[in-house]
Amino acid sequence: MNSNEYKKHARQLKKDAYRIMSAKQPEYTNNNTDVLHNFKSTAKRLGTDPMTVWSVFFDKHIQAIQSHAANPDMPQAEPIESRYADAMNYLQLGYALMKEREVKVEFIGRAHDPQFGEYQVQPGDAGTEGAYLRKHYPNVYNKYKKYFKDESKRSESTNRSSE
Repeated sequence: MNSNEYKKHARQLKKDAYRIMSAKQPEYTNNNTDVLHNFKSTAKRLGTDPMTVWSVFFDKHIQAIQSHAANPDMPQAEPIESRYADAMNYLQLGYALMKEREVKVEFIGRAHDPQFGEYQVQPGDAGTEGAYLRKHYPNVYNKYKKYFKDESKRSESTNRSSE
């Protein structure tokens, strides 16, 4: 496949992804303005976190793509092209969930979600690196703290709340 053919197919895949997202989003979000509502409401019902729900939903599309790759003649419930387009949509939604979660993490042990309230954060979760270094390796943290967004504000609010 030459570069022009590839670009043509890539443009078509992006168009298909946009068309699918536009068609499915109102139903999946129950007309909520939060495009991540489906993951959050399902997580709340199941007692898990939105990223886990996203992972399960995304995996369904990846499994279908892998099944088709292994057996192209397998009967399909929906066209394989739409699975690729939906996988692109799910990657964007997963990225949005990850970015939203990064903003919510205050420090190791506690985080806040506007929809679900307080929840536990473990070392290694997204956004906890600065807090972990600050607590366990202050010299390393001080050397690299410019890379951790709003760490100084978090430290100040943490110190005030613990007084």
